[in-house]
Amino acid sequence: MDRHRPEDRKPPTVVRLPADTDADELAGLRDTLGQWSGRPRSLALDRLVDPTVTEERGRALLEPFGEELVELAAWGYRAHWIGLGRVATGDGTGTRPVVVVADRPDPAWGGLPGASTWVERLCAITGRQPSGPPAVDWQAVEAELGTALPPDYKEIVDVFGPGSFDNYVDLLTPNTKGSDLMRVIEAPAARFAPHPAFPAPHGLLRWGSSEYDLDLAWQTGAADPSDWPVLVRSDAAEGWRRYDYGAGEFLARLLTDVGLGFEPSYSVDEHFFESWDH
Repeated sequence: MDRHRPEDRKPPTVVRLPADTDADELAGLRDTLGQWSGRPRSLALDRLVDPTVTEERGRALLEPFGEELVELAAWGYRAHWIGLGRVATGDGTGTRPVVVVADRPDPAWGGLPGASTWVERLCAITGRQPSGPPAVDWQAVEAELGTALPPDYKEIVDVFGPGSFDNYVDLLTPNTKGSDLMRVIEAPAARFAPHPAFPAPHGLLRWGSSEYDLDLAWQTGAADPSDWPVLVRSDAAEGWRRYDYGAGEFLARLLTDVGLGFEPSYSVDEHFFESWDH
């Protein structure tokens, strides 16, 4: 399932509030949404729906309503659209407040060629342009580690270098101070429990980290590193989640995919890569 396609997204959730809901409570909700996401976008006013509303601007919030919709304001917040408005009551003599929440597709995902590699998609998502020849001696790196590494990871490092995606996920790269792939194997084995740590058979080899307590690792062991799954833990008290993706696909989905299982990056409107290679 890919919720970037309209046919695969969850239907919006609608909560119809009592007609006598306290006006101060509604004002408080508007204020909170404003603090999260700034000024709202008006999708409908005085029973007139804005005809210019697109999928990228909250059209999913309009789907549950017909002529009953009186007004609706929309806020984009991370992976969701949130709407607050009013609908006509059943007898048509009054109105009642309504709250609606819908999946918010990431704008960065639209328009990418279907045949794109995941690294090309990451470039399109972040606006990154390939920069010069590879700076990493992969033969030496793999000899020191004692294993080959997944080709898509090496391509990501060659294209992006050391740095952070959206200041959300830090890419661990060889011989980079503070985020050195070569040194992560020195981490205490307990960090990877209940799995063994690399270089033990099927041990975890960490390749990404985050200030938001994400650990990203491969489960090594398959003869072809392209077949190493990504394991992710979002909290030391939680277990590891397995994703049968490469590093490139996982990063692209982590930044943009509302259905992956993690909250997408805070930078949902414009993704970027901050290079540390200055």
